Amino acid sequence: MGVKNPSSLLPLRLAGLLVGLPALWGCVDPPVSQARHAELRDEAPLSVCRSKLAPVGGGRGKAVVRDLDPEQWTEVLVPGFQQEEGLEPTALDCTGHYIFANESLRGGASERGWPRMIDPDDMTVSAGPDGLRVLWLRSMKFDNGEEGGPLALARAAGDAAEIYGVGSFRGPPGAKFTPARVGNDNLLVAETKECSPEGLDCRKRAFFYLPRRGRLIEGAVIDLERTAVVPSVTQRGLFAQYKLSTDITYQPQGVLLLEQVSVRITETKVPDLDSDRELRTVEFARFLKIERDSMFSNNDPLWERVVGRD
Repeated sequence: MGVKNPSSLLPLRLAGLLVGLPALWGCVDPPVSQARHAELRDEAPLSVCRSKLAPVGGGRGKAVVRDLDPEQWTEVLVPGFQQEEGLEPTALDCTGHYIFANESLRGGASERGWPRMIDPDDMTVSAGPDGLRVLWLRSMKFDNGEEGGPLALARAAGDAAEIYGVGSFRGPPGAKFTPARVGNDNLLVAETKECSPEGLDCRKRAFFYLPRRGRLIEGAVIDLERTAVVPSVTQRGLFAQYKLSTDITYQPQGVLLLEQVSVRITETKVPDLDSDRELRTVEFARFLKIERDSMFSNNDPLWERVVGRD
């Protein structure tokens, strides 16, 4: 038999809920608290080195982000470092590894010899969200004009400085560094730009580093900007210029890359040749996914599939 007036049951239902509430009150707080702690653990990087700092005032109940000078950061990164003695080539970083023993630094030399005295201008300190810092100690030079040295992802807050990963980087002096967040992973992204002596072919790249077991491991390298001029296949006697631009979006599951390659026929002074014109534009999206110690793309780069076909 159906209920003709469902609203008549409301008082009974409310009474039942009120009877059950006292039993529930004692169980509500712990799950909420646990969920919050889990959220904080997911958001905070896992430090591999921690150094005490002289305490500073302010920030009641909250660790205040601090800016350290290059000498202080070097002391955190290399516990045995003393400014008056400099850095030895066999110096150990805070994880116990030789700080200059990296394949990327092979062939480099300290122009000021060893032990190397640290000048404040030797260290590039780049700021990121949540107080994260990228440290690049440019302590070696190479024949092609590049510089190299230890690389670290770090943060100083309250009365402690923490290191989340240590590695090495070699590149042009103007390289830029930024921390990035992908899901529960903190990445270190290095950007470089290099051009040929004529300035016709340029290449801007992004190097993605993953903090793993105290080290910074190169997970992937992508082209952000790239240009090239090659003989045209379809327009005989003319040259095709290719230009790549890549937009990066960081997502919880990985890194979305939107690549665009524009093609134009370059200008020529040969009479009766139709030059200096746009030919076509190609766009493609691909995805970089983090898997353990590397990053994998779901497709080949657009540049490799387009250049030389026009």
